[in-house]
Amino acid sequence: MNKKNMEIYYDSEADILEIFTGEPAPSYFNEIDDDIFEGRDRKTGELKGYKIFNLTKRKGNEWLKNIKIPLPTNLKVKD
Repeated sequence: MNKKNMEIYYDSEADILEIFTGEPAPSYFNEIDDDIFEGRDRKTGELKGYKIFNLTKRKGNEWLKNIKIPLPTNLKVKD
């Protein structure tokens, strides 16, 4: 099984949530919903992560209570 690291970062000043998987790679981003962008590897097209802008200003923040992440994942928490 191919394990990938997941990195989750929230910038409170910019109000942006970033979620990335695997090794960093040059990526392009497409807006898939209002202020939600999907990042893909430029060479392979592999999904690399998401950026969600204006996170705390989004209507219906109830979805924050029900975030689902497929497992297995190798989660590291950084200060």
